[in-house]
Amino acid sequence: MNDSVGPARKTSSFAALLRDLREARSLTQQELAAAAGVSVDAVSALERGRRTQPQPHTVRALASALQLRDADRMALLSTLGRAGDGALEMPPRTLTPRPPSPPAVPVVGRDDEVAEIVAALRATPGRLVTLTGPGGVGKTTVALVAADVVAADHPDGVYFADLTEVTDPDDAVAVVARAAGSAADTVTGLAAHLAGASALLVLDNLERVTACGPQLVELLTAAPDTVILATSRVPLRVRREREVRIAPLGPAAAVRLFDERLAAAGAPFAGSGDEGAVAQLCRRADGLPLAIELLAAAAARLGSRALLERIDQLTDLPVAGPRDLPARQRTMAATIEWSCQILGPAAQRLLPRLAMVPGSFSLNTVDAIAAPDAVGALAELIEHSLVTRDDAGPVTRYRLLEPVRRYALETLKPADREQVLRGVARWALRAAREHGAQIRGRGDMTAVEQVEIDRHVLRLGFDQLVDARRYDDAAELLWSVWLPLWMTGHTHEGLAWTDRLHEDDLSERGRARWLVARAGCNRVAADLFTTAERAMRLAERIDDASLAAEAAIFASAAALRLEDFDGSQALLARAEVLMKERLDVERDVWAAVHVPIGYGDGALLRGDRSAAARHWRAAAATAQELGSGFSVPAVLAECAQAARGEGRLDDAAVMLAVGGELAPQRDGHRPRAHLAGVAAAVAADLGDVASAQWWEGVAGSDAAPLDTAELGERFRELVRRADTVSGRD
Repeated sequence: MNDSVGPARKTSSFAALLRDLREARSLTQQELAAAAGVSVDAVSALERGRRTQPQPHTVRALASALQLRDADRMALLSTLGRAGDGALEMPPRTLTPRPPSPPAVPVVGRDDEVAEIVAALRATPGRLVTLTGPGGVGKTTVALVAADVVAADHPDGVYFADLTEVTDPDDAVAVVARAAGSAADTVTGLAAHLAGASALLVLDNLERVTACGPQLVELLTAAPDTVILATSRVPLRVRREREVRIAPLGPAAAVRLFDERLAAAGAPFAGSGDEGAVAQLCRRADGLPLAIELLAAAAARLGSRALLERIDQLTDLPVAGPRDLPARQRTMAATIEWSCQILGPAAQRLLPRLAMVPGSFSLNTVDAIAAPDAVGALAELIEHSLVTRDDAGPVTRYRLLEPVRRYALETLKPADREQVLRGVARWALRAAREHGAQIRGRGDMTAVEQVEIDRHVLRLGFDQLVDARRYDDAAELLWSVWLPLWMTGHTHEGLAWTDRLHEDDLSERGRARWLVARAGCNRVAADLFTTAERAMRLAERIDDASLAAEAAIFASAAALRLEDFDGSQALLARAEVLMKERLDVERDVWAAVHVPIGYGDGALLRGDRSAAARHWRAAAATAQELGSGFSVPAVLAECAQAARGEGRLDDAAVMLAVGGELAPQRDGHRPRAHLAGVAAAVAADLGDVASAQWWEGVAGSDAAPLDTAELGERFRELVRRADTVSGRD
């Protein structure tokens, strides 16, 4: 086995010589890779000539595995022009402390993360702690601070290895060894170098060589007194790893960092006029320290308000980052591009598509704009910290950090953009239909919340339907969601949607839906009665009893505002008949509840408060009988808000008092908080500052409000106060 290979010596290239030497010993690439402790891909790349400058430790490992004599070893080296290379010899063991440099700038808002990392580093022997997070979040900075805290625990030294430029996992051990003062090129050699030494290895930027994770675990097993603190945009995914995710800064810490970097740039401290602009810029940075630092550098030159006014027009900032940062961190685009380069093809395709969706999105949205098999690509984006996950709500949501979204949007291909928009439009129309049916048919308040969460995606879908001239589909989407938009206080947005449609472009059904949505979103319009009556006639013409009942309820409300009490009663009676006909086929809780609410409004305007309360109680009883989650107290709160807007504070107070009475005893905190918020506004209008503050406290408290008796007395006092001011007493 140690005989020289004659034919091989005549070969001039390293690739060919290595292959001849391997074949002369009847070894496969897999067998040679296993014996040398390198990957099969590395052997294959060397033999194909794809890698022409192997690291010394790789050559050494291959020579040992091939059991080469000196002559063959020298022949192999000569093909690289490195005959007699001293780097191939193992130097004696030395441990020379190489402490990492401290962070270049003050660290803001990271005390909790540092404490968690220090606890993890001190937890058990043979520790591997990996800090993960998006590019620009400050992983290296936090690692340096934590390393400084635990430096005294490691008398044999703290060693820092930057693996940014390392692309082959087989080279990672050699780079770490050099940082620790050794020329070892294998785990065995490095473990021997660190044997018995209490050392901390800080390994920075491992994301391109995460496949070296098993070798690091092997090192810690062989050198149990060694501890590794690594940073990477993705976890190493080995069992011994403890992952600590470094999150973006919170709002207060972000503003502090911005102000600190402004001061460092010699800019004056942000005045009161700039505080809002600074806070908004920090939100645009999504709490990423690097993005904040870059924005502060630009704001120091241009001014915070001027920068904010133009931020949407800039693909990148006009002022680059500090020159002592690596080139990949001098702009956010370069930092994000670095992350994208190590993504798989499917994740690279998905990222710019997700960037089309402002705000958060669900898995259903991902399916609509990509494909059901995109879940794997989404998981990869999450692992690389380019997409964040939020499990707080009833449905898991995902979103891109704003700097990532802005970058990815610039890379979206026009054809992909059109495909995404079509997918969002399909999803939005389907989701709107489902939510609208759940709200009208069952009074499902969860569906109301879902519309609120997905409002930005629904808006994008609506705009796409209009742009694609699918006007009737856009009208259906609008009609399906106007009610939850109204219930969540977004009537102005609903009106803006209706303004994008023109009556002449719609069919009769589309026009009826459009008119109902306009009436629902603008109940104080001068032409409300005409709008609602036209919608009712169109709905009756196309035989849509549910839509006609909805329009009749609005027409009745408009008649009340015109003091046409008889006309209002007649329209409500008409709606009641339509509603009952519809309930034979499909339950329409919205209409069933709003008919008695409408009767109550009429009684209140005629001055009959007792009759009004009876009708509202009947509405609540109807909702309960139909098994609906529809909240009559919530409707009364909205009606009270509308009455307050018209200056009818006494009527508003009565509505609030009855709403408080009807709020459920169990799980009633939310509707009561809603009522309390409106009550605070009414009390303030009445000049009762103390009561307004009390009601604000109830509205803002997460705990259950006071007992029903005391709350009822407070509502009655509000009614008495309003009556006094209005002259009713």
